[in-house]
Amino acid sequence: MIIKNNTIITLSNNLQYIVLSETIYKGIKYYLMMGIKNNEADSSNVAIFKEKIEGTDTYIVKIKDPTLMSTLTSLLKTM
Repeated sequence: MIIKNNTIITLSNNLQYIVLSETIYKGIKYYLMMGIKNNEADSSNVAIFKEKIEGTDTYIVKIKDPTLMSTLTSLLKTM
């Protein structure tokens, strides 16, 4: 799957997010995403995800490290 801005992603737990921006930091692609609730953007649910590629499959993993999140937020907001 190719992930780019304005792509809607459905996670394995059926939560949906829309990609707002992306950046590459230290060779890893990261995405700033906003949750979707009742077919509407949910600004109270914004998260950063890391792209993980295994073979031909692409996964995203939610970032929880506050230091990394701070660094990535600065990069992603300038995109």
